[in-house]
Amino acid sequence: MARLKFEMWKDDPKYGGYMSRFTDGTGKWTDSWWSSPPPSIDHVGREYIPNRHANVRTIRHDQYIKKRFKEEMSRLASGEEQQ
Repeated sequence: MARLKFEMWKDDPKYGGYMSRFTDGTGKWTDSWWSSPPPSIDHVGREYIPNRHANVRTIRHDQYIKKRFKEEMSRLASGEEQQ
């Protein structure tokens, strides 16, 4: 079984915004584009994240993405790029 993975990166400067990718425990992944994401998505309801990433099926997935989203936005705000 694959591990959960959530990553974000700046999108093409022509379009702006950010991309995110969530990989679930079976190795399936989905991408989502964010035009101007907030520093945290802790406040969003349970329906929000599955609308962005269709492979989010459990509360564990939801909580994992919310935690990792904050970490990724903090990293991106500090100017670090994806390795």
